[in-house]
Amino acid sequence: MATKIYYAPCYHAPVGYIEQNPLDNTDIWDHPLHSEHAFIPPMRMTDYEKGKHEGHSYFDCPAWKSYWANSWVVFNQVDLEIEYDKESGMIQKTNFQNTRFRDHILINEGKIMEGGGQVWSSSYIGTPYKGNLVFQMPQLLFMWLPKKEKNIWCELAAHPETFHETGLEYIANEYPFSRWMRPANAAYKAHGSKFKLKRGAPLYTIRFRGGKNNAYSFQRYDKPHPPRELQVRLNQHQALKQWQPGISWNLFKKDIEESKCPYKFWK
Repeated sequence: MATKIYYAPCYHAPVGYIEQNPLDNTDIWDHPLHSEHAFIPPMRMTDYEKGKHEGHSYFDCPAWKSYWANSWVVFNQVDLEIEYDKESGMIQKTNFQNTRFRDHILINEGKIMEGGGQVWSSSYIGTPYKGNLVFQMPQLLFMWLPKKEKNIWCELAAHPETFHETGLEYIANEYPFSRWMRPANAAYKAHGSKFKLKRGAPLYTIRFRGGKNNAYSFQRYDKPHPPRELQVRLNQHQALKQWQPGISWNLFKKDIEESKCPYKFWK
C-alpha cells in the first residue's frame, strides 16, 4: 500500500520567517493562484517526462524507474522575469512592481529599488551580495502525512530543464517533513544577468523516501487550510531559526535513517 501524502499550496513565507512582514496578516493559504481553475498541481516525474525518455535504452531499467517513480515535478504558477546588474547585485528590470517584490521573490543575496528612492539590500539581513543573485520564490507547498510516521523524507532537487533554459541553479535540500514542519519551495542562484520563468515551467522536483514499500501517493488536501495543529507547528518550526540559529537541523539529525548502516550484518 502506498504511503499517502497531503499537500496544500501556500503563498509567501509562514509567520516568523525572516522575510515576513510582522504586520502582514494575509492568509497565506488563500490566494487566487490556489483556486482549482488556476493552480497547476505537481505531476509524477515519470508521467511528465515519459515522452522524452520512452524508447531510450534505459527506459525499462527497473532501477531508473524506481528512482523516478517516487518523484514529482512542481510547476511555476506565475510568470517571473528579472534582469539585474552582476557587479552590484541591483535588480534593474522586472515584470512586477518593485514595491511588491516580496509577492514574487524573497531576496537572499541582492538588492532592489523598492520605490521612493529606497534600496532594499540583503545586507540588512546579514547576507550581502557575492556575485550572483540568490533568491527564493514565495510559492510554497506544505506537505504532511495523515498517519503518524516518523521518518519520511523529501529530497528537493533541480529539474533538468530549469538550468538549461534559464541559467538558474536550484539550491537542493532534504529534510524529514514527517516530523519537521517546513514547506517545500524554489530557491535559486542565478548565473546569468537575466532570466525568465514562465507559468507552467518546472521549478524543481520532490522525491520521497523512507516509507513502507517505497511507494507514495501525493494529493492535494480537500480543504483550503491544513489542520490548525499543523499550521501552528509549521509557524513554530519556521521561526525557530531566528530565535535559536542552527538548532533546527540538530533537533532531527540524530535520527537520520542513514546513521544506521544498512550493511552492519557484514561486520
